[in-house]
Amino acid sequence: MWIDDLVIRECNLSHFTNIFIPQQPMVVLGKSNKPEIECRLNHCQIDGVEIKQRYGGGGAVVLHQGCLVVSSGLWLDHPFRNDLYFKLINLAVIDTIRLISESIPSISQQGFSDLTIGGRKIVGTSLFRSKNYLLYQASLLVDARVELITRYLKHPSKEPDYRQGKSHMDFLTDLRTFDNSITPSSVEKVFQSCYRSKLEARLGDHLRPPVQGHIKHLLRRSKRASTQ
Repeated sequence: MWIDDLVIRECNLSHFTNIFIPQQPMVVLGKSNKPEIECRLNHCQIDGVEIKQRYGGGGAVVLHQGCLVVSSGLWLDHPFRNDLYFKLINLAVIDTIRLISESIPSISQQGFSDLTIGGRKIVGTSLFRSKNYLLYQASLLVDARVELITRYLKHPSKEPDYRQGKSHMDFLTDLRTFDNSITPSSVEKVFQSCYRSKLEARLGDHLRPPVQGHIKHLLRRSKRASTQ
C-alpha cells in the first residue's frame, strides 16, 4: 500500500514520520481482512472508493478528510516486544493530542491498541514488524464522517470486547465532540510540530540506528508492492 511504502522507502533513517489529511475517502483493510467480509462492496463501487490493504494488522478503517493519518517508521532495539512499543508510541500520540485543547478528556488504551475517550474509539492503530524495523500507523478521528464509515464498512468480523456489538455511530467519537473549534488542519499543525519530539521522548533508549543489512530487504519489499 502506498502509505506504507512511502515510509518504508525512508528506512535508511532511524526515524521517519509521515502525517497527512486524506483528500478523498478510502477504505484500508488490515493484512488479514477480506474486502467481501468487511466492506459494503456495492457502495464502494458506486462511489468509486478505493479499497487498499496495509502491511500491518488491525481492522478495516475509512480514511477521509475528517481524520489525520500518522505513520512512523522506526528502528528499535528488540525484534519483538510489540506490546511495549505499541504502548509507548500510543502514549506519544496521547501526549500530542493533549496539546491541542484543554477540553479533550482523558484518553485510554483499550482492546489491543485502540485509543478511546469514555469507552468510544477515537484512534485506530496498526503495527507492521520486520526484525528491528517497526511501522506504526494511526488514524485519528478529528471530525468523524460516521455516515461514510457506515456506508462503506459492515460491522467488523472481529471486534474488541469493549465494543460490545455497538454500531459505528455508538462506538466512535472525535475531537470536535469536545471542542468544535478544532479542525483537521489545526490538529495536523500540532502533530507536525510536536509529535516527533514526544515520540522520541517516549521511546528513548529503545531507538537504535538502522540495521544496514536489512535495509535492502525492506526496500525490495516496497518496490515489489509498488509494481503490483
